Amino acid sequence: MLLQLNIKNFALIENLSISFDNGFNVLSGETGAGKSILIDAINYVLGSKFNKDLIRTGENKTFVEAIFTSTNPKTLEILKQNDIDIDINDLVIISRETFQSGKSITKVNGKSILVTTLKLISSTLLDIHGQHENQNLLLWENHIEYVDSYGEENLKELLLNYKQKYNKLCEIENKINELIGKDGEKDKLIDFLKYQINEINDSSLKENEDVELEEKFKILSNSEKINNVLNNSYNYLYTGSEETGSIYDNLGMIIKELCSVQQNLPKIKEISDVLKDAYYNIEGSIEQIRSIKDSVSYDERELEYINSRIYQITGLKKKYGSSIQEILNYRDKIKLQYNEMINSNEIIQKLKNEKNNLAKELKIYGEKLHLERCKIAQDLQLKIKNELNFVGLEKSTFKVNVELNEKFQSNGMDRVQFYISTNPGEPLKPLEKIVSGGELSRIMLALKTVFVDKDHIPSVIFDEIDTGISGRIAQCVAEKMYAISKNHQVFCVTHLPQIACISDIHYWVSKEVKDEKTYTKIKKMDNEEKEYEIARMIGGSEVTKLTVEHAKELIKMANFRKTEIS
Repeated sequence: MLLQLNIKNFALIENLSISFDNGFNVLSGETGAGKSILIDAINYVLGSKFNKDLIRTGENKTFVEAIFTSTNPKTLEILKQNDIDIDINDLVIISRETFQSGKSITKVNGKSILVTTLKLISSTLLDIHGQHENQNLLLWENHIEYVDSYGEENLKELLLNYKQKYNKLCEIENKINELIGKDGEKDKLIDFLKYQINEINDSSLKENEDVELEEKFKILSNSEKINNVLNNSYNYLYTGSEETGSIYDNLGMIIKELCSVQQNLPKIKEISDVLKDAYYNIEGSIEQIRSIKDSVSYDERELEYINSRIYQITGLKKKYGSSIQEILNYRDKIKLQYNEMINSNEIIQKLKNEKNNLAKELKIYGEKLHLERCKIAQDLQLKIKNELNFVGLEKSTFKVNVELNEKFQSNGMDRVQFYISTNPGEPLKPLEKIVSGGELSRIMLALKTVFVDKDHIPSVIFDEIDTGISGRIAQCVAEKMYAISKNHQVFCVTHLPQIACISDIHYWVSKEVKDEKTYTKIKKMDNEEKEYEIARMIGGSEVTKLTVEHAKELIKMANFRKTEIS
């Protein structure tokens, strides 16, 4: 449910913070007071398009924040998919800020998101239903989803099996199209793949060859310097000179001298033992240096070959992968593709056979879905007709038309469309053809009543759904919205006393001019204020003692009816 709305610098609203309760919430006020602005602000924070003209005059930006609480599994799933933290108290805090420059910042639970993601989230939290809004219910393309949602338990397994086979069918069709290719393109692709395979094979790549070549290149390109260092080191350690001798020989002489006197001074033995270890280590190092020194030599031809090979491998990496292993993996992959295309006629025939068999199975599931949808449609028609009767459209005829097509779609083979005739003798027409505002409002309310529990959306806003109705019909509409509020948080923007008097909470929207600036305000009314507002609705600009008494009587009667509505 919507817990709180915080608005800054949105149209005529300068700074507004309002908390909401569960149940049936009514908003009323004079025409032009700003009730529609409040709905616009809610629409905006839920992700609708925004016009910069809605930024309050003289301000640089607008900000709207909506705080919801929701345990709707669909909401939680979308939050999880987008790595948005789920509050421990099930709070979903949505904020949207837009600047005059056009820059916009949208956040959910503190994380910045795209407006497209916001729309996915908000669609599970609140549904705004206005006189000419709620396109989901009007567009026939969506009617199949409402039927499937209504009959979910009966359709779930069938739909799952159908969709699995449908996805498999799509994969096969894509594969066939890929193998057939466009005129002339297939032969070009075969030649190109063959060229790539040959280029990689002709290079005779070996795993880690590039690493070994780099090491050899470093040695060969620095062979002169390496040789000088190794020769000097070898000479200092082993060869020495006539004047000084070698480190190895000198150390050997020192050890021999120390050993000759170590029996006279025990500490000398410790020193000679340490030097002996060094002596043997130096001896080992001399052998290693000699071995390396003899293996390192400058070979111009080999260096040229290594340079050429590195250049060749680098070229292949640019084309086919960042490492030799990736290049070889790519070759193996295109080999499969090449073989498939060479043998495509045989493979295509196998795929076509598989497609035909799958299409037969899919048709069986599609026909089963059709039969189930026809049963669901009968039950749905009856329930919608009952709701239409309740809101004063008892002479109407409603039909859920389920037509089986030959074409496979992602959700079956059916075209589902809602039809209605609001007067006897008139033909059934598609739902979207209804032009009467009063009729459309009541039809939408009837449909919403049937589907609202299937939507799992916790909050619903009815924006001036009372257009074109009055008297007994208004009373019926009021009672129907109150019935919905028993399981959902309901908001209704209204001008009718019949609807206002049955509210659980009543908000007054007003406008005032101060210092040549206009401000929209909203106030939660107490019982006395509610009586006065309903009296104003009854009597217009004149609120008399009689209209107030009339208002009290209406509220009393409404409270009694509320106890009878389950």
